[in-house]
Amino acid sequence: LSFYRQTSSETPGVLNTDTEYITLITELRDTLYRLARSILANDAEAEDVVQDTLERAWTLRASIAESDYPRAYVCRIAHNIAIDRSRRLSKQSSFSEQLTSIGISDGRSKASISDMTAITLSLISRLPERQRIAIHMRDVEGYELEEIASMLECDQTSVRMNLSRARKSIREQL
Repeated sequence: LSFYRQTSSETPGVLNTDTEYITLITELRDTLYRLARSILANDAEAEDVVQDTLERAWTLRASIAESDYPRAYVCRIAHNIAIDRSRRLSKQSSFSEQLTSIGISDGRSKASISDMTAITLSLISRLPERQRIAIHMRDVEGYELEEIASMLECDQTSVRMNLSRARKSIREQL
């Protein structure tokens, strides 16, 4: 990856210049948006979280540069800001209201793929925080277990367990 140092005498995984840092942030912008969107379920709020994350990440760029997992560090910043914003808004609607809003009321109607996607995303949004973040980062964003473990501040076994429980919960509810 171009934003990692290239020389063997320097510590691997450390950003070398502000240009490499900006490249990292630019590459992460969509991921940050999707992560925030998965927590907040609101496009405008998710975009605000991205902006707040970019601002905070700029002030913390030295710490990010020294991190072994700079992508996970920035995603963790976005995650924390989104959770804070979610708590402030505290506008959680029930699962049945979400299903009704997309036109599925009693299971008799046939659900299209977009309806199933909406239902699955709704189920993911109702998972416990660690399960929700683990499944989003692994199955949606494609992060490796090691990076997710770093972001969630746990070991890889815990990440695998959270992924397994999240997938099982979703299967049972579908």
